[in-house]
Amino acid sequence: MRNAHRVLAVDLKAWTPEDWSAAATVATALFTVVTVGIALAAALYAKQQVDLARQLREEQAQPFVVVDFADNPVMRQGIDFVVENMGQTLARNVKIVVDPPFASTLDDAGYPLKDTALITQGIPSLPPRKRIAALFDTAPQRHSAGLPMKYTATVHFEDARGKKQEPLTYVLDLSIRYSLLSATEYGLSDAAEALRNISTTLKETGRDMRGEFRRRRETEQDTTATDGGDSSNAGGTATA
Repeated sequence: MRNAHRVLAVDLKAWTPEDWSAAATVATALFTVVTVGIALAAALYAKQQVDLARQLREEQAQPFVVVDFADNPVMRQGIDFVVENMGQTLARNVKIVVDPPFASTLDDAGYPLKDTALITQGIPSLPPRKRIAALFDTAPQRHSAGLPMKYTATVHFEDARGKKQEPLTYVLDLSIRYSLLSATEYGLSDAAEALRNISTTLKETGRDMRGEFRRRRETEQDTTATDGGDSSNAGGTATA
């Protein structure tokens, strides 16, 4: 231990000016290395922040195409298939691949969604906040039809400059709609149906009232005719 202390011990009083100059040079070099290291670390951190900010700006400026099922705003219990660009820039050449192919209880009406241009050809351009909705099905009929409740939709598209974007995949599950509580919201179709019912009721009531008036008039006429006949008979008997 004593030998170790002797080795580590430094007699500063015995240093010459050359020793002090050499020590100052070494300290300056060490300080410079530390300063350069700190500067490099700061530069790397600043570059990372710049890269992250640029990446965030690019992501915010990219189109973002979403597909989903939504409630039809007019038909109660109607289900819409919706395509919307929720990004900040134009989306081009939007292609939607659905697995399995769409099937609906409305297909028998002659307009199956899977055969429309929306699915077979895609959308040439979809501006920001542009929303396309198509009636897909009605909830009660679909629930009892035994059709698929879950679809996987993959959306392929390009940005405004024609650069292909990473495909987006969505799982569209209709079964969750049948396990949720919701309030009934009456729309224009309900109001139109109510007006038609009121019109039908008024027509039936008017027809019944006219029939009742006609029946009473006929009854009164028969009564008048009967009373007149009886008076004539009575007068003839008295004269005889």
